[in-house]
Amino acid sequence: MARTPHQTHCPSLQDNPCGKGLILTTLALLTLGVVMVHSAVASVAEPGPWYARVDIRHTAFAIVAAGVLAVLWRFDYRRLADGEKFPRVAGLFLGLGLICGVLVFVPGVGFAKGGYYRWIRIGPAQYSIGFQPSELIKLALVVFLAAWLSRESVNPRSFKKAFLPAMGLIGLCAALVVTQDFGTAMIIGVSAAVTLILAGVPWYYLASFIPVVAGGFYAFVVQSPHRWARITAMLDPWSLDNPSAYQARQSLLAILTGGWTGKGVGRGTLKLGFLPEDSTDFIFSVFCEEWGFVGAMMLMGLVLVWIFLARRAARQASDRFAAVLAGSLGFLIAFQAVMHIAVDVVVLPPTGMSMPFISAGGTSLLLMSAATAMIVSVTAHRDELSRNGF
Repeated sequence: MARTPHQTHCPSLQDNPCGKGLILTTLALLTLGVVMVHSAVASVAEPGPWYARVDIRHTAFAIVAAGVLAVLWRFDYRRLADGEKFPRVAGLFLGLGLICGVLVFVPGVGFAKGGYYRWIRIGPAQYSIGFQPSELIKLALVVFLAAWLSRESVNPRSFKKAFLPAMGLIGLCAALVVTQDFGTAMIIGVSAAVTLILAGVPWYYLASFIPVVAGGFYAFVVQSPHRWARITAMLDPWSLDNPSAYQARQSLLAILTGGWTGKGVGRGTLKLGFLPEDSTDFIFSVFCEEWGFVGAMMLMGLVLVWIFLARRAARQASDRFAAVLAGSLGFLIAFQAVMHIAVDVVVLPPTGMSMPFISAGGTSLLLMSAATAMIVSVTAHRDELSRNGF
């Protein structure tokens, strides 16, 4: 029987070069991340059993993340928007994230690292495994907004029925995160705003909230001595009078001492207790020290290929929801990668931003791989007649 124009199928990756490229690029980044995390923590003697070590846990999560990517890309992305009046699956996804975001503050459930409550303990404490709800909220909000605003019954240009409820939801998600993780709250707000624009919300609606954003910046940054010190550290990373400039200064030293070709994998010296958060927030700096300028260009080239393929997936999408979903998820991951690099080269103040697929972690690896799988699903399930080649 001939395939109708609106009938879809799930092709193999052999017939889906855009999706195959996304998967291969993501796997390359995951592999590079395993190498760099092992290198970053190789000189640090961690107390406790071997299975609680950062590099061992990261490797395990990277393997699971690769499995998530390999399995979930076959999932039909349109299921996320199922429901006559409400996208039930996407709504359940977001509701779970919000509940977990609240549980972080419940004594005995959430636990702190560095004085910030961002994790929920999973399993016995000796395994050192935690779940970070802010990562789930960040992804789930984008998926829900894309699924809701792309529905035929919703007019995204309606200020009262679409924009205001969306902004209320964005404000709720950001409020759950901002006191403990300002950088993630910023990513939530920016990526959600981009999702609104991609869905058809007029940009000038967002401009009406500039005073609110400015007020939040004043309250959480200008009025916070700790965060404001990071702003001044960005402006003068070589200052010896500002303790917050230490990270920025060490990050620049790691990048500059790497030269053109680097010191060699595992031979970096700034990671030997001189550069804090070397396996997470400043892993790009460690990478530059060991791989040099040439290696940094290679890594950024892989990221640019990933961004190009995600953009291609959005442009070739067969329906409005697919285009908004792929575009917004692609922006979310690309924006976080750019922010991480900008912080490490001291163009932005330190914000605790991990490098997608590279930095040590568990929750982020799994959810970024799931987001990539959704984008690949868009390429795999688009209408046959809309497929115009790579």
